[in-house]
Amino acid sequence: MTQPETTPHEIEGRWKWSDWGRGPYDALSMVMLGPPFEGYHEFDVEVDGEPWHLKVHYNKSAFAPRLSDGINAERLYEWNIVGRGPGESKASFNISPRFPNIRHWESGEPISLPWESQFGEVDGVDVEFHTSNIEPERGLELLPEFYAAVFAEAGEWVHREYFRKPPHPTYSRIWAYERYVRIRREWAERLARSGVLHRVMHLLADEKGTKAELKIDNEEEINHQNRLVLSPASVAKLFPGHTYGRKLEIYLLKDANAVDKDHPSYHPKVEVLVNKKMNDRESWAWADRHEVTEEIEETIVNALAWEDIPLNPDASGVYVPDAHFDAVAREQPVEIYEDPTPRLEAKADHLLMTTLRDMGETAREVTERVATDGGGYVDELADELGKHPATIYRAISDLGDILELDDGSVSFRARKYREELRALIESAEYAIESYADRIQHLMGLADHVAESSPFQKWLATNGADLEFDDDGEPRRMRIDAVLSRLKSSSFESVHEVAREALETWSKSGNDPAVLSRTEIVWRTPGGGTEVGFVGAVAGR
Repeated sequence: MTQPETTPHEIEGRWKWSDWGRGPYDALSMVMLGPPFEGYHEFDVEVDGEPWHLKVHYNKSAFAPRLSDGINAERLYEWNIVGRGPGESKASFNISPRFPNIRHWESGEPISLPWESQFGEVDGVDVEFHTSNIEPERGLELLPEFYAAVFAEAGEWVHREYFRKPPHPTYSRIWAYERYVRIRREWAERLARSGVLHRVMHLLADEKGTKAELKIDNEEEINHQNRLVLSPASVAKLFPGHTYGRKLEIYLLKDANAVDKDHPSYHPKVEVLVNKKMNDRESWAWADRHEVTEEIEETIVNALAWEDIPLNPDASGVYVPDAHFDAVAREQPVEIYEDPTPRLEAKADHLLMTTLRDMGETAREVTERVATDGGGYVDELADELGKHPATIYRAISDLGDILELDDGSVSFRARKYREELRALIESAEYAIESYADRIQHLMGLADHVAESSPFQKWLATNGADLEFDDDGEPRRMRIDAVLSRLKSSSFESVHEVAREALETWSKSGNDPAVLSRTEIVWRTPGGGTEVGFVGAVAGR
């Protein structure tokens, strides 16, 4: 299966070397503090055929110099080499000394750093890096080239091997890493309109031990900035074997329409970020960067696949190349996991169905009242229903799988249960028994089409049946759900449902004209039914 190649965005971390003592730091200090630079220099350089503009300057560290340093200063400097390359490529390096018994320049107190516990009582250098639109390994390649270019500018010799050995694989760390693809706005909207972000958030709410946060900003444009943050435990529910917490984000420019529609930035990025904030404040070893890359790429590609967004970047019209994202096929495909949201949803629906089937009259009344009002107190429910409080308590006990009691307050354990039941109760159409019947139908149908075509899966998801005539042509499609023609309705749009039917029918290799002339029958919010033709309804 052809899949898009992702590209890096921002990467932050630090590399550590003890191979040359403080040699790289001391050499840079000597050439930068004297003439001709006097602590600051900007110049252009070519690295492997790429033009880069470099700026070298210092900032004051918190470290006091040693007597053996022989300098007349209160504190040591740290050196910054900041590069700006083709497009929006950036690479910034902060070079700082490390040595035993480092002390604060003002207080004279020892500064607690992990250096001595890691390397022992030896000198070395620490390089904090921040790269943009550059692969991790490319950033490591640029550091020695930038460093050597400073000495070439000054006409000074420098040891050629500085920074050309690998940094320590474990003590060197990464604490932020993100990659992205860029897709057209119209495709990205599928991820925003009740798409995979919402489904994952909605269904993890039923899973104990998980933590997730969904933030939606569609104020100016759909997908202006929509992001789903997942804890490591939540990630493990979606991707077996994955261990890093992460953020899946879809976002546009700050001023979403500041560029022309033909400009790549008019279209949003789909991006995954892994950082230490989402992983119990823990960074990870430089040696683990390939594992993190794999988890990031699998998240991006699977999120697209679960939303039935075409993965082939060749002539699909989905992916938008920019200065750094090439919109090309990757050489080795990542693993595609089974979409976990139907599995999680079936688990929750099964629990709700069996509970509702077994409930008595009082339990049913309590459920309907809590679904409608969002919660309540036992005494209030007893007064409203004309029941003794003990009767209410017994009913709640019978509903322990879906209701919870906290200091006399009754509420649903999962928001999903309340939303599903409230919609049905307010429709004035379904009794609780018919709701259970509907769930049972959906679950049974889904069991048969788990490995079937996109259209068959769509039928299962929407509780739909397709009837055929004697010639094997589709004759009528029945939707077992309440749908509305009104955009302002709280019920799902019948127009959108019809469009999805045509889209998945086509993806399954069928002629869309055949389904377009098929009758579609759906239930209306008022309790009746309505009939139309799929093509006509979809086109409105």
